[in-house]
Amino acid sequence: MAPDLSILIPLYNEQDILVPNVCTLLRFLSARGLDAQVLLGSNGSTDATTHLGAMLQETLPRTVAFFHIRERGEVGRIFKLAIPRAASPFLICMDADLSVDLDFIPKTLKLLDQSDIVVGSKQSGSQSRSGLRRLASTLFIRCAQAVLGLPYDDYSIGAKGYRIDAVTALLPVLADDTNYVLDLLKGAKGNGLRISVLPTACADWRRSRFRLFREGLVRFRYLAGLWVRERKKAKPAASNAPGTASPLH
Repeated sequence: MAPDLSILIPLYNEQDILVPNVCTLLRFLSARGLDAQVLLGSNGSTDATTHLGAMLQETLPRTVAFFHIRERGEVGRIFKLAIPRAASPFLICMDADLSVDLDFIPKTLKLLDQSDIVVGSKQSGSQSRSGLRRLASTLFIRCAQAVLGLPYDDYSIGAKGYRIDAVTALLPVLADDTNYVLDLLKGAKGNGLRISVLPTACADWRRSRFRLFREGLVRFRYLAGLWVRERKKAKPAASNAPGTASPLH
């Protein structure tokens, strides 16, 4: 029998928190009567994360599945590799530090009965994070809304839920890095998928697993590239619109 849900946790050098946080997550799920598969995907870890992930899989083979790639920061690739590994039709992405309120999980699972994607939103919920991270996140959200016309207010990798059958067709267009969430939401909106926004609480004061300045440059550069491509697609459509005058020869 398939589990109620699969939970993907991307990992980068999480040796200090991996085992206790997986145990915390499993206790939470068990207390709510949820049977879950936990997918642990390491991208570029150089500490004991790979050893601990393999140990968890060996100890809990029915519950935990672990895989590893050598490249750091390719969380989009981790997502794409997790999709065929998921034993449930529902996949929920969480951060390794469990910084998002775990009640997000059962709430999202319920919403996925009627939605294809659930966006956990710190902006419309509550967040306890540094002012710099909140500012950078808000700036990116506003730019994505203005440039691409997307209404969503959270593009982080954690606190997202997906119906696997609905998003599988979008996998070929997803970026290999953190921008995959932007690609997913853009593609989902364009394909008419059902998207729900769920306000959620987040408390995150841990040092980021990403190089924040470099990550910011990557994300804004990628957003600018999407804007340029959208403009190029819009020009032929406008020139072919009814009533458009043809050039004289």
